[in-house]
Amino acid sequence: MTRTSVILFTGPSLRPADLVDLRALATRTGHDLDVRPPVRRLDLVEVVDAGGTDRVLILDGEFGQNLAVSITEIRSVLVSGQPLAGASSMGALRAVECRTLGMTGSGWVYEQYLSGAIESDGDVALLYDPEDYSPVTVPLANVRWLLSRTELSAEDARSALRAAHGLHFRDRRPSLLLRRWKDRLPAAVVEVLEPELADDRRDTWDRKRLDALEAVRTVLGEEN
Repeated sequence: MTRTSVILFTGPSLRPADLVDLRALATRTGHDLDVRPPVRRLDLVEVVDAGGTDRVLILDGEFGQNLAVSITEIRSVLVSGQPLAGASSMGALRAVECRTLGMTGSGWVYEQYLSGAIESDGDVALLYDPEDYSPVTVPLANVRWLLSRTELSAEDARSALRAAHGLHFRDRRPSLLLRRWKDRLPAAVVEVLEPELADDRRDTWDRKRLDALEAVRTVLGEEN
């Protein structure tokens, strides 16, 4: 069986344990999975220059004018014939922006950007531990997803979202988010939301992580 090479740019969208499982899946399905840090400007050019890569999937990327991978760079990569897909975070954002150029996207976050329900790149921004990429703060996109799957009224969900939006992404730690909700929302609403902020619960509604897992599994599940 011919092995397919896949380069994965990821960071806080996936946990170390997720990567262990995905590497095992890659081995079983005949893929060489090359896991790299969040994509930065010129990283994709280096991929094309090196050659030999069948698929490139972007999940996470550095933000900032001097660091972020540009649309111009993506265009040049696609023109060269290199397939490029995105999901979850920076990958979803760039996939929407470059869809007419041939970049493909998937997942809930991608669909939210595509529909215009989410417009700001700040919705996927978060603070993370540089050692293992574990999230330190909660991105607004995840809060949107959480609120969409609760039984809260539309008015209460909007109030909770406004309160979360009022915190800068660098400050939206679970403890501070809970404090803000307690200060601004009725006790009955907080009672619904507070359990979801527990350490053993947050990954279950981390929509960026769920999108990332789905995207990688789809790539690795494809037949050669």
